[in-house]
Amino acid sequence: MKSGDVHMRKINTLIVIAAFACSAAQADEMSFPKLMPVDVPGAPQLSDPFLVMGGDKPILTEKHGLAAPALWDWDGDGKRDLLVGEFETNMPPEFPMGADGSTIRVYLNVGTDSQPRFTEEFQWARDTEGTIMEVPQWCCIGFTPMFYDLDADGHLDMITGQYHPGEVTWFRGSPEGFLPGQKLPQEGDPAAAVNTMFEAVQAQMDPDFVPYEGEPGDIGTFDYWVYSTATFGDLDDDGDYDLIVGGSGGLRVSENTGGPENPSFGARKLLLDIHGEPLTTLELAPEQQSQLLAAGMSLPPSGDIKTNPLAVDWDQDGVLDLLVTDSYIFANSRAVSFFRGVKTPDGHRFEPGIDLLPAEGGAKAIPGSGQRVYVDDWNLDGVPDLIIGASVATVNGGEFSDELSWEWESVNKVESAGKDPGLYPPQPRPTLETQRAMYEEIISMRAVEGITIDMPSDEELQSMAEQQAPFWEETIGRLYRENKEHWLTMRHQGRIYVMLGSKPGDSEPVMASRDLENK
Repeated sequence: MKSGDVHMRKINTLIVIAAFACSAAQADEMSFPKLMPVDVPGAPQLSDPFLVMGGDKPILTEKHGLAAPALWDWDGDGKRDLLVGEFETNMPPEFPMGADGSTIRVYLNVGTDSQPRFTEEFQWARDTEGTIMEVPQWCCIGFTPMFYDLDADGHLDMITGQYHPGEVTWFRGSPEGFLPGQKLPQEGDPAAAVNTMFEAVQAQMDPDFVPYEGEPGDIGTFDYWVYSTATFGDLDDDGDYDLIVGGSGGLRVSENTGGPENPSFGARKLLLDIHGEPLTTLELAPEQQSQLLAAGMSLPPSGDIKTNPLAVDWDQDGVLDLLVTDSYIFANSRAVSFFRGVKTPDGHRFEPGIDLLPAEGGAKAIPGSGQRVYVDDWNLDGVPDLIIGASVATVNGGEFSDELSWEWESVNKVESAGKDPGLYPPQPRPTLETQRAMYEEIISMRAVEGITIDMPSDEELQSMAEQQAPFWEETIGRLYRENKEHWLTMRHQGRIYVMLGSKPGDSEPVMASRDLENK
């Protein structure tokens, strides 16, 4: 590039930054805290985040708000489009999996490949048969698209994990697009896994019940499989992709035992740091550990059950690292954890994780929760950039909530990504009358099914109300007392943020348009 071109791009950059600053001052979801410097030798220096727009509105997902971004030339015009995986948004008949299906929104790029601008409208990603691409996700995590040539046929495939039973879905690539999804071959049967929490409850109710006798969190348990998120990398240096997963079972690797053309994956083994300890993104407080154990659950080795890894050589040293997101609801949570990969005599290990985006004063680096991270060269300047999806809180029919999105959910004591009070009417305070009305509805519904249920006595109904009242007071009643009843309208929406990378030592990254040209 000629020096004059570089000079003009820097001038344009300053103009864009100034315009963006004026816009950000008027919008809480575009104003970010100061990020503290992080010393990762060889890694890109990151710009402040900016919000990705579609037309003059933020790119978003709805219903439960989870957003997993990726770039892919969907329409074959030579420009990468924005794909956003989401959680349980859709209804039949067009969506084969009904309300439990999670899908991908495709926002087409109407700018250039180095200065992308996206349409306000989106289309659903479809496979080669014209069917909307879905994975069954009835809880808690959404479609998280990743691209790898798993079968070494020269076509990139699309991969995503699943909450339960914990399958990984493989959409093979072809010249015509992505084929219908299939289950990735793995050792074990997630559908047959035992939920030790439910078994612990059943054992308390039935003295003759014999609970699962395996080790907590092993391959036969619910905790081993659920919240399975997937990325891939050759960690054992044998020339094929190994499966790397996050979730309740911790950050693990599953060796590819089938080879590069017929991938099949063995048991998931915990990834270890250089000290031989499991990788952790969050330190659980003692009271949190006690609550999990009392519920019959195994402690998540990573500290958070919703870890979402991305294998990438972030520091450009030739060894795969991990960027990991999680629930992001506690004051000691990290927006993105960086685990530097290290080759050792014991195999691929990682240095203990550090906060890649520490904010000044312990604030959130990105609003919302449930972040998903993707790495690509957004502006084609030769330096990797971070693309982050986040689930922000809105109230009163879609208004961005500064007080909910920028505060930790554990402080506000509200539901995080994937849960939405505003989806349902707030429950009234439990009383004898509300319990009777609830049972009348249940009795009526079961009668249609030919099932007879007796109405409990007034004493039993009153006892139920008294047992439920403390929980109601803590979760709903307190909002009325604190004049926060608008929180009961909370609905999550997904947002996409980009942090441009620059080479170490450069003063400024070469900026794209920051999507202001969309306006």
